[in-house]
Amino acid sequence: MKILIKVAGILTILISIAAQLTAFIDDSYTMGNIWFIGVLSGILTIISANKIHTNLKISFLLLIVSTVLGVISIAYLFILPGIINLIALLYLFIKNQPNNI
Repeated sequence: MKILIKVAGILTILISIAAQLTAFIDDSYTMGNIWFIGVLSGILTIISANKIHTNLKISFLLLIVSTVLGVISIAYLFILPGIINLIALLYLFIKNQPNNI
């Protein structure tokens, strides 16, 4: 799971930078010029991957924040990293549930 989350973070950073460099989100009225928040989202995702074994609550919170920031910053370009983040969030949520069967 740690590698999958790191891949999502790297993808977020690369997509944000590539979209800005190709002027895909440069002057868009729907997204604006906030590609750097996408890069911040990728960095938070990578930090979350590194914290997954030491502090699970912080990792869970960082994944939620990075997913929200990714959607705000690069919108529909965040589909693949967003799906990976949601899979990781579901995994962490299910992993923390007590077994009451």
